[in-house]
Amino acid sequence: MEMLKALFPVLGMMLIGMFCRKSGLLGEKSVQDLKKLMTQVILPMAVFHALATAEYSVQLVGLVGLMLVFMILPFLLGYVLRPLIPKPYGRYTPFMVAVYEGGMMAYPLYASLCGSENLSQIALLDIAGVLFGFGVYMSLLSLLETGKAPTVKQIVSDALRMPAFIAAMLGIAAGATGLGQWFLGTRAGVLYTETIGMITSPLSAMILVVVGYSIAPKKEMLLPCLQTIVLRALLQAAMILGMLWAVHQFIGVSRTLDLAVIIYMSAPATFSMQAFIRDPDASAYVSTTNALYCFVSVAVYALAAAL
Repeated sequence: MEMLKALFPVLGMMLIGMFCRKSGLLGEKSVQDLKKLMTQVILPMAVFHALATAEYSVQLVGLVGLMLVFMILPFLLGYVLRPLIPKPYGRYTPFMVAVYEGGMMAYPLYASLCGSENLSQIALLDIAGVLFGFGVYMSLLSLLETGKAPTVKQIVSDALRMPAFIAAMLGIAAGATGLGQWFLGTRAGVLYTETIGMITSPLSAMILVVVGYSIAPKKEMLLPCLQTIVLRALLQAAMILGMLWAVHQFIGVSRTLDLAVIIYMSAPATFSMQAFIRDPDASAYVSTTNALYCFVSVAVYALAAAL
């Protein structure tokens, strides 16, 4: 029952997105405008708040560093393995086999398994996802969509202009210096908390509606989707084993942290990438693959719960 409680809201919002497409309730331009609102305003504010209010420590830095290594590694391998996925979808392979959907998939599954009081364990891992995801990852994805050459200068330039990356840097500065926690304790901080909650609360629903709206698979698309799912599952299985070994060696053994690693790294690629993809056909491929991968996440969750 707990698993269904975590999964059904996700599937429900995707179904609403699919209904909006089928019924014509939302048009392509409306969805593109929704993506702009998410990427330019709501998502950066959510990223800033999460990082500004996090508690930083030496253990956190070590854990984030390890997570970054095992997040970048499959991303780089994705470039090598692109020929395994048929064209034109193969160019998205690095993005489809790396980074994780924390907030809408890993978080609720982990909370139902280990309790909401332990969510800080998975939140620590997700900091690496925010740093890499809204830095290099989204910058390269944007360049791919615009057809620009991914030079180091261009990546850095794009990242520095990306609202979510700027928000991440400001959030880390506020959190690491303690300003974020101090501000929350002030009267203005109370007003800020209420306001930021109102602004960011629709984000998950909006992203899932866009994901559902984009699910319109063609017959010839299903095989690449399944091939991508198998490739991601195999790569992530290896990454999970490597991350668990590294955590045990350098951080220590913790059952709740081990489960956080397993559940987090079993999640699909971040749904937020959907907000950066312009091509409708590519959008359908990415959405369909991520939606189907949710069942892999649920299977891992069920196995972890059984054991």
